[in-house]
Amino acid sequence: MKFICKRSDLTHGIQTVLNAVSHRNTLPILSNILFELEDDLLRLTTTDLEVSIICQISVQVIASGSITIPAKRLAEIVRELPDSDVTVSVSDNFLVTLVCEKSLFKINGLPKDDYPVLPKTKNEKGFSISKKQLHEMIKKTIFAVSTDETRYVLNGVLFTVDDDVMRMVSTDGHRLALIEQKLEKIPPQKFNYIVPAKALQELSKILDDEGELNIQLNENQIIFSNSEVVLMSRLIDGQFPNYNQVIPKETDKHINCPVNDLLAATRRVALMASDKSNSVKYTMSNNKLVITANTPEVGEAQEEMDIAYTGENISVAFNAKYVQDVLKNIVSADCVLGLSTSLNPGVFTPKEEDKKYVCIVMPMRI
Repeated sequence: MKFICKRSDLTHGIQTVLNAVSHRNTLPILSNILFELEDDLLRLTTTDLEVSIICQISVQVIASGSITIPAKRLAEIVRELPDSDVTVSVSDNFLVTLVCEKSLFKINGLPKDDYPVLPKTKNEKGFSISKKQLHEMIKKTIFAVSTDETRYVLNGVLFTVDDDVMRMVSTDGHRLALIEQKLEKIPPQKFNYIVPAKALQELSKILDDEGELNIQLNENQIIFSNSEVVLMSRLIDGQFPNYNQVIPKETDKHINCPVNDLLAATRRVALMASDKSNSVKYTMSNNKLVITANTPEVGEAQEEMDIAYTGENISVAFNAKYVQDVLKNIVSADCVLGLSTSLNPGVFTPKEEDKKYVCIVMPMRI
């Protein structure tokens, strides 16, 4: 096996697949990157048996073949090479040699034989979405995914597609995020699957905002692909909670305020919140919002904001981090907080946005 490629292209390929490398001692070969040459393409593959990433780059093939190379060591070597052409060759005893200008490295590889065989992708049950759209939808929902592994169905994001509407929903039981996007083309069938958060986090790292991404199913896997990159992930098997029951049908109190001002004020007041509860209290009266936090052993903080609100006085407490996570993902200048009572969920929505985006934050006892 032997090929020549640009150092920048090799770096790009390695960095694209690096995050799916497994570090489990039980299967040492999963800490390697699988290199396979075909035509004028080098295919790099990594997997941890849950998430797999494949990236193709153009190379000059001198002799075809395959090899697996320790990922961490290879990434460190290639990162330090001069910005020039790299020649990679493999001997019969699986010794990998890298030559770049006056630099020469030799690293022991392993044969492809013991590397897991990934399922073949099939062009069925798929649809396309703008990378930019998907990137935004991941960002606006991933923060609300549960990290409690005992509630495994909440460790992912619910994907649903019905006609030309794609919806993503996440919740950890304390908050919920829902976003909808219109698709340009109606998919051939409906989707209703839970995608692990890890897969979406890795996907968001390798997504740029140009072009489209194809999404398809293959038995219990979801596959995201374009001409250069393929990411495959197992789906989460289980029943996602009925999120529609969590979203209040009506709220009779609506507070309008600038997103950045509310975010900054909440962040400041939260400095005096209890480390355990992180609770801050919002008190609304005529055109005024007072945000307070009081921790007896630490101290207290208070901040006032002018808001658009007329109605009866109401106080509600939220986890400050949950509110900040929501506000960071609302891109419009102003947001609306809908409330009914101090014990019912708060509904955060952008005041002006061309898509449906709703975030629910459960209140805390005052």
